[in-house]
Amino acid sequence: MKKIMLAAALAASLATVNAYAAIKVDGVSVQQSSPANGVPLWINGAGVITLAGQRMAAALYVPENSTSNSAIMTASPKELRLIPMEAVGGAQLGQAIDALVKKSVSAAQYTQYAPDLAKMKTMFKSVKTVSAGQAVTLRFFGQQGTYVMVPGGLKMAPVGGTELFDSLARALPQDVINSAAVQKQNHPSADCLGCAKPAKAL
Repeated sequence: MKKIMLAAALAASLATVNAYAAIKVDGVSVQQSSPANGVPLWINGAGVITLAGQRMAAALYVPENSTSNSAIMTASPKELRLIPMEAVGGAQLGQAIDALVKKSVSAAQYTQYAPDLAKMKTMFKSVKTVSAGQAVTLRFFGQQGTYVMVPGGLKMAPVGGTELFDSLARALPQDVINSAAVQKQNHPSADCLGCAKPAKAL
C-alpha cells in the first residue's frame, strides 16, 4: 500500500514539474503545458515563424500528443500560442493573422470567415503593442469557436466556429503543428501524461 501511495505521489510530482517545464525556441521560453478550463493541454509542436514582419515563436497545444495531423485537427480543446521576439503592433498582428487565413483557404471560405476576422482585427487594434516575450493565445473550444487572448487579459467572444482555427493552423510550418522532437523533449518518460502512445497511433 505504501508503495502504491509513493508511486502516486511521485507521478503527481512529475506531472507538476512537467506542467511548469519549458523549452527554448530560438532562445524564447515556450511553456510545455497550458491548462484550458481545467483540461491540460500539452505542446505538440513548436518553431519560429515570421508574422507581421516579425520573427516569433509559435506552438500548438492539444489534450494528448499526436503525430497524426488528422487527430490534431479534430482535437478539442486546443491552443495556438504566438510569442514575438521583438515588439509588434497589435493592428499589424491582426492584419497578418487575417492574411495567413486568407492564404490557406478558398475565396469562398475566406468570405465566410470575413465577419469573424473583422472582429478579431478590431480587438487587435485596441492593443497598441505586443512586447517581446509576451504571448498572444488563440484557444479553440469545439462548437464555441476560438477565443483570442492578448497580454493584459483582454479577451474577445469566441469566433469562427469549428474551422477558422484549423484554417490558421494549416498555414503554419509543419514543425509548429507536429514535432516528435518537441514532444520527446517535453515528455522524456514513456509513461508521461500527454504523450502520444504507440498503440493509439496504429
